[in-house]
Formats: sequence, structure tokens, C-alpha cells
Amino acid sequence: MSSKQSPQHFHTAFAIGSTLLALIGCSSPPKQEPDRRVIKDDVQYAADQQFVREPFDEQARLGVLRQRTLFEADFQIDSAALSPLGRKDVTILAQAVLEDGGQISVRQGSASAELYAARIAEVRARLVAAGVHVERIELVDRSAGGTGEATAEALVIRKDIRTTPLPNPSGEKLSPQGGASTLQGTP
Repeated sequence: MSSKQSPQHFHTAFAIGSTLLALIGCSSPPKQEPDRRVIKDDVQYAADQQFVREPFDEQARLGVLRQRTLFEADFQIDSAALSPLGRKDVTILAQAVLEDGGQISVRQGSASAELYAARIAEVRARLVAAGVHVERIELVDRSAGGTGEATAEALVIRKDIRTTPLPNPSGEKLSPQGGASTLQGTP
């Protein structure tokens, strides 16, 4: 502050500056909300549960598709009515049959012939209700995952696997029995 300016002048200039800053502040656009939302604890907990459950649900769905089999546990005890698990599995299998066709195995287990026939009728009715055409429904009683291989064929496959060396990117050929040998020119 110079000697020619009075303290009154200084206070007036300060008041005008403060007023201008206040006016400028009032005319600026409102502050935007951050790109985050506050989620209630119960909603966050439910979302967390879903994120944890999702991969396992997909694994279970793929298992049902691979087996294409309904077991006694898929029905209520001594009943043709499907259990909640059975209803879920039939829904998954219905989608697969709609897309790809194929058989579905319904295991008889310890069910009487009469109860087994009622279970087959229940599964068939659920598949039709899901949109599967009757002519595409083939229900059988076989092991889960297919018929498998005959013992003789399985032994041939096993022998081929054991005697075929496994290539290794380092240039070594690995042996199923252990050890390695370096082969020239092998990628």
C-alpha cells in the first residue's frame, strides 16, 4: 500500500473484488456429480453374490449339457414330479435339444417301471412345454456322458498315448514314462 492510498480505498477495492468473485462463482455451472453412484449395502451385497455365483452357474450348466442325464435326485422322492434342481436341468436340456437335437438320458435307478414311465412322461411334457417338438425328443436310460469306449478300444487308445512322445517347444521330446531326449530338427 502506497502512502497516497487511504485504508478506506483499500477496503473498498477489497469489497469490490470480493463481490466480483462472488458473482463469478454464482454464474459458473453447477458442479457435476462424480461418475459413481452410492449403492446401498443390501444392493451391493446382492450384486456381489451374483458376481460370485455366475461362474459356478455356468460351470453347472455346462456339466448338465455334457452329461445330458437326469438322475433320481432330479425328481422328488418316490414321485414323478421334478425337484427344483430337476426343473432347472430340464430347462437347460430343453434349450440344448432345441439347438442341437440329441438324446437325453433319464436314469431309472431304483424307481419301479411304473414310476419310471411317469417320470419319462413328466420330462417329455416339460420339454414340449419349452417348445421342443415331440419328434426331436429321444429319452433313453444310459450312463451319463455317453456310452463310453469298449475295454479293448480303451486299451488301444491308452497304449497309443503312452508310446507317443510329446513334443516340447524347447526341442526336447518328452516321454510319458519320464525323461527326455534331444532330437535335432524338432520344433
